[in-house]
Amino acid sequence: MRTLRRYLFLQIAAASGIVLVVFLGLLFFLDVINELSNAGATPALGHILVMVALQLPSRAYELLPIAGLTGTVYVLASLAASSEFTVMRMSGLGPRRALLELLGLGLVFAALIFALGEFAAPRAERIAATLQAKAQGGQFGTQLSSGLWLRNRQDGQNDQMINIGSVSAGGELRDVHIYKLDSAAHLVETVHAAAAVYRSGGTWLLRRVTSISLPTQSGEALQIRHTAELPWRTAMSPTVLNVLLLSPENMSVVDLWRYIDHLQANGQAVQRDEIALWRKLLYPLSAVVMMMLALPFAYLHARSGQISWKVFGGIMLGISFILMNTLTSRLGLVASWPTWVAAALPYLLYGSAALVFFVWRVQYR
Repeated sequence: MRTLRRYLFLQIAAASGIVLVVFLGLLFFLDVINELSNAGATPALGHILVMVALQLPSRAYELLPIAGLTGTVYVLASLAASSEFTVMRMSGLGPRRALLELLGLGLVFAALIFALGEFAAPRAERIAATLQAKAQGGQFGTQLSSGLWLRNRQDGQNDQMINIGSVSAGGELRDVHIYKLDSAAHLVETVHAAAAVYRSGGTWLLRRVTSISLPTQSGEALQIRHTAELPWRTAMSPTVLNVLLLSPENMSVVDLWRYIDHLQANGQAVQRDEIALWRKLLYPLSAVVMMMLALPFAYLHARSGQISWKVFGGIMLGISFILMNTLTSRLGLVASWPTWVAAALPYLLYGSAALVFFVWRVQYR
């Protein structure tokens, strides 16, 4: 059985690897063409190739479950068509044993997916963002022309509305405006800093600071102060800025968890980010679901041929799972479902359907 397991695993791993390389190569080519068409008159080909190459870990993270499904369907369908799978069944590879073997292989794929999503992809995305910032004059781009807006609650009482004009490639904040509100949401003080640098322990050092205290009673004058440097304690950390400047889907689980804690501490909505966190946690298990979807293909009529159609059907199953995963997340956000339900529903539906079809196929066909 050990020899049989090794043979099956090597066949599936080789086929899945080839499918993954083909998908990544195709997407790499399309991304390069797209970047060249969107670039200026004299695009830097080397820079574009590096930027697109840094997207490959994220692409592999997204495509590995589909590649695993496609490769497994191809191997199992080929073994069934050549009667090799029949010989394996006669050698002791019963339906339950086959299911357990593929689930074990799915866990190996799940570990690889988790490593890509937690370590390789976030680091590559961060490097790509830094290189892009340097190419754009040394600062990260933002989606809003007015810069980044954040809310910070200090000591559980005073609220601060923070506006950051831009963030340099080195992590320095530029053109920072801080609006301090009292318990009645009245503006009591504004602080403007030309730059801010993170020190440690939640402390930023504001530079070239101008603070204006508004009068609380009639007849009082504005108090304007100019200081070269001013310490500023806040719950806003570089990790929070990373999530704002980059997509949450490209962040690690730890960084996304810290960002959700920041939002909850400041009384902000977290459902969208909690769904993203649950999807991040559950996505490696998609490899296990893909193995369960692929196994029934080995029990189709061995002499029916048409392996290419079976592979095509496997690809469509994988794509439909990804689409369902995205759809339930959007529906969960709109309908205010529990976040874990919105994230786990596709896995429960597809996993249950694959298991039911497998049992029906083995026992009644």
